[in-house]
Amino acid sequence: MKKILLASAGVMVMSAGTGYAACIPTPDCASLGYESSSSCEGGIKCPFGNAWNCTVINKVNEITNKVTELEKVIEEGGGDTSNCILGSIFYSDHTCSYGAVLPTKTPIGVVVYVDGQGHGQVMALNGIGSYIWSRKHTNISTLQDFASDSAASQDLASCENTEKIIAEGDKDQYPAAWAVHEYKTEGTNAGDWCLPAAGIMTSINNGMELINIGYSLVKGTKIETSSSYWTSSEYNGNRVWTSAFLSDYGVNINFSNSYENTKEQDYDVRPVLEF
Repeated sequence: MKKILLASAGVMVMSAGTGYAACIPTPDCASLGYESSSSCEGGIKCPFGNAWNCTVINKVNEITNKVTELEKVIEEGGGDTSNCILGSIFYSDHTCSYGAVLPTKTPIGVVVYVDGQGHGQVMALNGIGSYIWSRKHTNISTLQDFASDSAASQDLASCENTEKIIAEGDKDQYPAAWAVHEYKTEGTNAGDWCLPAAGIMTSINNGMELINIGYSLVKGTKIETSSSYWTSSEYNGNRVWTSAFLSDYGVNINFSNSYENTKEQDYDVRPVLEF
């Protein structure tokens, strides 16, 4: 049997079989990582002397601070729109989150277009009704006409187009544009929302799965391929591009019926907001 005796200057091991004692020096605190000569809150004291290891608590504090900063970024949406990506939830304070709804904020739409430079467009959570585009078959001179779906798909000027339509006549003459012009939510005013340009429908057509995930999270109305929405992009004096989410560019002009796509046809209206 071995007997172990502790001495103040070290550790002495007595072996019953050999009859001699071996002294092992007391471990040095510094070599064990206890490098602080003064105590620190939450630190660990060396069992062999008056030294402390504060590295552990400092590391914990560092990680805690990083987590706190991350939570702050998530909560504030980064403080700008640079983190808004396709399918993001857009809030009344003009910040975004992706994949989750922040409980302290008010969603007002889903991001349906981004330009890669911190700007884009948001579509409202729901449609605002069915309206005719115009009671007049007049080619608005300030609006560009788009003769093909590929050309119309390049038009992203939702609010610029809407302003030109509004300037052309009152709400009786241009009901769809005026309906979005008068629409407002928490964090926005009348005049902020616009009739989407054809290119926005193209963006929706290309990213519908991501966009509809966003609408599902906020319990908004998903974009349906069976729905047709007005755009603010003219074809000519009689017709305007509408959504057709089964086509290559997401927009169409249907000539099979002389009444189809005329400005006096009723189609759904869903506002967009530029950021």
